[in-house]
Amino acid sequence: MNKFDLSEILFRTVCPNNEIITDDAGKPSVMVYIPKFTMKEMIAGGSDRVHPAFVVNGVERDGFYISKYQNTEIDRRGYSLPAEIPRNCVGFDLSRSKCTAKGRGWHLTTIQEWGAIALWCKKNGHLPYGNNDYGKDKRENMYRAIRVSNVETGKGRVLTGTGPLSWSHDHTVAGIWDLNGNLSEWVGGFRTVYGELQVLPDNDGADLLNSQDAGSTAWRAIDAATGAFLVPDGKGTTKGSIKADYVGEGWGGRWKFTTEITSRVDRIRRCDMSHIIVDDSISPAARELLYAYALIGDDPFYDYREQHVYLNNGCPECFMYRGGYWGSGAFAGVFAWSCSWGRDHNYEGNGFRASYIPLD
Repeated sequence: MNKFDLSEILFRTVCPNNEIITDDAGKPSVMVYIPKFTMKEMIAGGSDRVHPAFVVNGVERDGFYISKYQNTEIDRRGYSLPAEIPRNCVGFDLSRSKCTAKGRGWHLTTIQEWGAIALWCKKNGHLPYGNNDYGKDKRENMYRAIRVSNVETGKGRVLTGTGPLSWSHDHTVAGIWDLNGNLSEWVGGFRTVYGELQVLPDNDGADLLNSQDAGSTAWRAIDAATGAFLVPDGKGTTKGSIKADYVGEGWGGRWKFTTEITSRVDRIRRCDMSHIIVDDSISPAARELLYAYALIGDDPFYDYREQHVYLNNGCPECFMYRGGYWGSGAFAGVFAWSCSWGRDHNYEGNGFRASYIPLD
């Protein structure tokens, strides 16, 4: 008997209040539904605008589904199942293909969707713990999850969903597991080109018909003055677009969102999430997008301390992974992110999860 022979009753016993959604191969994944909300519901001074995670191809959606668990791989597809070994050593393109192979509406979780969940966690006081210390959270001594028992690459991983309730995004059994640690997760719909921020607008990365290839015409830069989307110049130098600059050196250095880069270096540099600077060239409308993507913090800033940001603004094309992995320690968290490597990069600490939005 394989894992897909389990009855729906058993799935619902293990995963109460979650949705069981099958892909076009008829195989199930355990999913968590995230209902629509506006920016003003999540951040102080936010607008009436619906969070971009809930708009695909210009159509407002009531919500989206995200994998409850980091995905395991079966038949070259990703599945959200409890107590499984999550797939690792996988790059951005391969992660994305294992999600889109499941059929229309299935996709690699996007930066917009991750951002929406991170904002919800902060607003509701549920910043999740997780496996960031070889089977446990750095801040917990009594709780441990079930470690991968073999000696393959990535033995610091734990089986999906086997941590305590503090590892759930809402601290209940119905929540999303392992957004902090275990595996750093690739997210779609976002890249940097020589430090210039580029996105697929709204949540258009949820539709596989909107290409995320290197030469795709779907990519847009962000106008710092208005928050509108701009056709990028392909060099990371689009006039007036939001870019990532680095100020200072070593542990005292900080990333800054601005329109002009003074320190472009092909090297990974980091800072604490709470230390990111947004300069005066970034308008409130553009700043709200950075909040929506969970790239910058809202008060109180102590919620972000020690969650680290890694970025390379000298690289031709970098993609994002989030959350940290089993060895990240205090630097991991739902707001931690890295945009430092190209689309084919993989290492033992990388993984992914699929999301789903029904599309016409």
